[in-house]
Amino acid sequence: MVFEFLKREPEAPPPNPVLLLAEAQEFLKEENFEGALGKFDELCSLPVQSPLPLLSRATCRLHLKKYEGVVEDCEKVLKFLNSDVDGHAEEGCTTVHSLALMRMAKAYKELGRLDDSKSALMRKNALEHKLGRDTLDNDGDNAEGGDPEEAARKEREIAEEWKEKGNVEYKKENWAAALDHYKNGLVYDMYNAKIHGNACMALIKMKRWPQALKHAEQCIALEPKWVKGYYMKGMVLSNESKIEQARDVLRQAVKMEPQNEQIKSLLDEVEQRVDYVESRLRRRKTNNNNSAADKSSVSEKDARKHSASDSGPETNGADDNQAAVEDVDSDEEYCDDGSCRTPKKVKLQVTRKQVTDTLVDLCAAAIGVAIVWLIVARDE
Repeated sequence: MVFEFLKREPEAPPPNPVLLLAEAQEFLKEENFEGALGKFDELCSLPVQSPLPLLSRATCRLHLKKYEGVVEDCEKVLKFLNSDVDGHAEEGCTTVHSLALMRMAKAYKELGRLDDSKSALMRKNALEHKLGRDTLDNDGDNAEGGDPEEAARKEREIAEEWKEKGNVEYKKENWAAALDHYKNGLVYDMYNAKIHGNACMALIKMKRWPQALKHAEQCIALEPKWVKGYYMKGMVLSNESKIEQARDVLRQAVKMEPQNEQIKSLLDEVEQRVDYVESRLRRRKTNNNNSAADKSSVSEKDARKHSASDSGPETNGADDNQAAVEDVDSDEEYCDDGSCRTPKKVKLQVTRKQVTDTLVDLCAAAIGVAIVWLIVARDE
C-alpha cells in the first residue's frame, strides 16, 4: 500500500500548441479539413490568447458545411482586439475582424439568413472603409455591400447603444456585465477610444491589470491628446508595481493638463513610492559597502595576528581534552564606542570530553529504546 503510487499510470503531458499547429497545417495542405478541424479543436481547448486558432477552425467548419459553428467561432473572434493580417489571406480583408465577418456572411448565406449575411458584409466593408483599404466602384459604392459610409454610421449607432447599456451596469457596480456590453460595442466600433476607456475602467475595478493595460494603450493610440488614456495607463502600471513607468506616463499626462488634481494626486503618490524604493536601494548599497570595509579591516587584523604568532605556537596550558569548541554566531549585537556592528562570535568553553560523554549517553538511551521495542514486538 505504501508504494501504491508507483503503480499509477503516468499522466499524459499537456498538448504542445506548436506541434498541434504544424499538424493542422499539414492537414490543410492535403485539404483534409476534418483532420485539421480535430487539431484546431485541441488548440481552441487550450487557454486561448489569440483569435487565429478560432478563425482557422471557422475556415475548416465552412469547408465542412458546419455553418452554425462558423458563426459561433467568428463571434468569439470579434471579442478580441483587432489586428492586421496578410492581405493575401482573402481579397478585401486586411484585418482579423474583416476575415471573421466575411466568413460569418458566407455562413449566414448558406443558412438562409440573408439579412444577417448582408449585415455582416456591410460591417466588413465599413471596417475596411474606415481604414482606407476598401475597393470602391466608380459610383463610390462597394459592389458587394452597399454604401460603406451608411454602414459605418449604423455601426457607430449600435456601438453607442452597447456603450450606454454598459454605463448603466457600471453605475450599478456590475463590472463584469458592463465589460460585456463594452466588448459588444467594440465589435461594432473597434476604433472608439471612449468605449476602450470604459472597458479599461471596468477591468481596473476587477483588478485585471494586463487586459486593462491593452485598452488604455488603445485609447492613447486612437486619441493621443485624450489625457484619460494616460491616466488609466499610469493607474494600471502603478498597480502592477511598475512605478517608474507609471511615473513617466503620469508626468506626460500632467504636462497635457497641469490643473488636473486627480492626475497630480496619483503622480505624487507614485513619486513617493519611487523615492522610497530608491532610498532603500541607496541604504542597502551603503550597508554593503560598510560590510565590505569591515571585512577588509578584520582580514588585516587576522593577518597581523598570524604574523605575530610565527615565532612559535601559543599555549594556554590546557591539554587536548580541554580544547575549546567554537559555537555558531550569536544573535546578540555587540556595540563598541556607541556604534553597533555585525554580531560577534561567542566562544563557549566546552571540552571534547564533555562532548564525548554526551554522545555516549545518547547512544545508550537509543539502544535501550530499541531493546524495549523488540521485547514488546515479540510479546505481540
